[in-house]
Amino acid sequence: MARRLPSLNALRAFEAAARHESFTNAAAELFVTHAAVSRHIRELEEWLGTDLFNRTGRGVELTDAGRRYGARLTPLFDNMAQATIEAAAQGKVRTLNVSVEPSIASRWLVPRLGRFNELHPDIELDIDPENRLVDFRSDKADLGIRYGLGRWPDVEIQKLVSDVEIFPVCSPRLIKDAGPLSPGDLADYNLLHESRKQYWTDWLHAAGIKGVEDWRGTVFQGHLAIEAAEAGQGFALGDMILCTDAMTEGRLARPFALDIKDHGGYFIVRAKGSKESAPARAFREWLQAEMAETQRKFASIKSASTKK
Repeated sequence: MARRLPSLNALRAFEAAARHESFTNAAAELFVTHAAVSRHIRELEEWLGTDLFNRTGRGVELTDAGRRYGARLTPLFDNMAQATIEAAAQGKVRTLNVSVEPSIASRWLVPRLGRFNELHPDIELDIDPENRLVDFRSDKADLGIRYGLGRWPDVEIQKLVSDVEIFPVCSPRLIKDAGPLSPGDLADYNLLHESRKQYWTDWLHAAGIKGVEDWRGTVFQGHLAIEAAEAGQGFALGDMILCTDAMTEGRLARPFALDIKDHGGYFIVRAKGSKESAPARAFREWLQAEMAETQRKFASIKSASTKK
């Protein structure tokens, strides 16, 4: 059935005038004359059979009907504008600048980027590995991937994974001839720390172990403790996102079934008040799907370890 609609030019003129509550400002926005805006709105009022503005000596004021009509039209024009931008971008390469913590980039994101590129050949990613929280006011980044509590100021936050599970990992070579291990056996191995030693203290406490000196061992920045564990230098505490690939591929072993939950999680951040672009939405949806698949693989690893 054909839609019964007034002139699009009349609707554009009214929407702009209603938003500004001024014929003069609407004319400036649309690059037409004040008289043209006034004529379009008069035509629309005649078409609708109701007044949209009260004309006064001081200017114009929206009627109740005009205010309600304008409030309905503005989001429709916004959606039309966004749809036009996205349609015009089809087939064109669009760049998405992503700031990401180096640990997430090297251990999880980079090995998967080929899949994103195959799905979205029209989106070119510019990956910037950076530990600090990006300042969207001065940096070129469109979005960031961060680990933490999700309480950063002046950013929009979207959760990827929360309540991340943490557990000891090591190279399978390190324990190849050791037989079944118990947490107390960690006293015989080098402990590898990230900059926060508290994680080992928390895990050993949860395991009920008191004879292991949780403060000893080498301290690394970021994911280097996990890299050292892969190299056979001792036990590190890894998490379900950064270590699942290595466990699946046999580069890391998870000798103990005990996990502790960190209150932190993985998040996407972007500038406060910003609208999610089409490339950013495509990247977020892909990240969410990939994170969900990593969680599924980790659940399978946990299930297999409890059956041994």
